[in-house]
Amino acid sequence: MKQDINRWWTVAGGAMCLSVGAGVISAFMFGTFIKAIAAENGWSRAQVSLGLTIFEFAMGPGTIVLGSLIDRWGVRRPTLFFLAIFALSIALVGVIPVSLPLFCLVFVMVGFFAPGSNALPYAKVVCARFDRRRGLALGLTVGGTAIGAMLMPQYAGFLLRHFGWRTGYLGVAAMMAAISIPALYLLVRMPPGTDEAIARRTRQSADKLPSLWTIFRHDRTFRLLGISIFCMSGVLLALLSQLVPMMTDRGETVRAAASMLSIAGLSSAVGRLFAGYLMDRVHAPYVAAMSFTLTLCGVLILAAGATGSAAMVAAALIGVSIGAEADIITFIVSRYFDLRLFGRVCGSMWACWGWGAGIMIFLSGLCYDLLHSYHAALWVFAALVLLSVVSICRLGPYVYPEQHHPRDSADRTQAGNGTAAARAKPETTAG
Repeated sequence: MKQDINRWWTVAGGAMCLSVGAGVISAFMFGTFIKAIAAENGWSRAQVSLGLTIFEFAMGPGTIVLGSLIDRWGVRRPTLFFLAIFALSIALVGVIPVSLPLFCLVFVMVGFFAPGSNALPYAKVVCARFDRRRGLALGLTVGGTAIGAMLMPQYAGFLLRHFGWRTGYLGVAAMMAAISIPALYLLVRMPPGTDEAIARRTRQSADKLPSLWTIFRHDRTFRLLGISIFCMSGVLLALLSQLVPMMTDRGETVRAAASMLSIAGLSSAVGRLFAGYLMDRVHAPYVAAMSFTLTLCGVLILAAGATGSAAMVAAALIGVSIGAEADIITFIVSRYFDLRLFGRVCGSMWACWGWGAGIMIFLSGLCYDLLHSYHAALWVFAALVLLSVVSICRLGPYVYPEQHHPRDSADRTQAGNGTAAARAKPETTAG
């Protein structure tokens, strides 16, 4: 048996991967390049945004496929393959000729393989290693996205100013591959034997486990969580992708608008850590509702026509949920569903996340093209956030609550058997 590593190194490795993951690239890089791509290619904002819409839609089935592969074959091999193709597809965006159909086709590839850089695989490892401090561990892992959110707009802006958007895509692809692939290979590991045990039990009990369609029809929690995530992702990703053009339309400079994205990224770091800390102590749906309510306040401030410092406050309020939603998906799935179903259920939630984002990104760009303003879209966003809050608050008590062990050594003892590993209730190795 291979020597195990300290479980906190797994948290660090997951954070490194997510710092250059699909969430950062789609939300904090794409918006920086929208105007440049539109100007060079002679496209409208809605046409350019169509690429990101396709990206989000393609990420849905890609997430479900990756989740199923992880459930059957473990985390590392499927995720490494997805990461490598994702980096290659990002680079392709920078070298293809000017063609809207080809642009959209490449984004199908980008989106389908993007889940390898989303929270799904890393969250499964963290949930297998942590029980008592699961919320904090997830918060720190997904906190890597916040680091990327603070740095990516500046990095993308630097590449755009000095080299253009095409080299910008190549530079982002190179950085993503150089950081995420080594981090996954060296640091992100399931507890010894756990990956194999879960995969083996999943294959052996495949006929006994419910299908996604069965879960959708009979599990109220699945539907409510899906509605909430669909609405919130649509609002968050649409706002982030359109924030720079929205604020420059209101008279802000590109540098000031990009700084608002960085503020949202900094706020997301606080949101992730705070949400993770609270979910270990407070019922997670209530933590989610508090986070989403702060986002609602930010949306209302923008809808009122905010600029300057008021817009920066709005960006900070919106940023709180950018981090929290990933923690919320993974934590809630781990407390309401068997770990043998984690990949496919969590993958389905990320599919809802991608489809919600894809629809709202396109519609927000279309709203601008038709009305020459984002005002109507912002009020629709406010209603969607409110629906998300109501849906998440209707979730019931945990099905798989935290197990209160007297000390960590007891956690390690229980972690050795396959049943505990399959149910994701142990805290497996000492920190």
